Amino acid sequence: MVALTDANKENGCLQVIKGSHKLGRINHGFAGEQVGADMVMVNNALKTMELVYSELEAGDALFFHSNLLHRSEANLSEHARWSIISCYSSQSNLAYNETSTSWHTPVEMVPDEAIMKWEARSLSEADFLKKENDPALKETGWEKSVKVS
Repeated sequence: MVALTDANKENGCLQVIKGSHKLGRINHGFAGEQVGADMVMVNNALKTMELVYSELEAGDALFFHSNLLHRSEANLSEHARWSIISCYSSQSNLAYNETSTSWHTPVEMVPDEAIMKWEARSLSEADFLKKENDPALKETGWEKSVKVS
């Protein structure tokens, strides 16, 4: 994660539960339109683990384990909070009851000069911006069986 603008408590910076990556990969489900970690597990983790606010200045980079429980608050301030996020998780790091098959699709390698030859199109028509095409927002079935208090 690279902060493009300052991120602080006022504008809802990233929060992490220190050491939670040691719990392993936690199932995720829906909370409204967003996908998030099982709240029973999150609340249990917060009973024994520290919540840390990751305040960053523009240009700072933050690296963390893909299993680290994290969240951010809504930005209710007058200051923008922008970042670039790149995620990686090993093929061996599957969640219990994983239904997606995307993890076994290899990444296609292209030559370095491919970026110079790429003919970019407007992102406004790109499929990845359409919520109905986002596999992370699809119900998988397991979330209906989880009791959330």
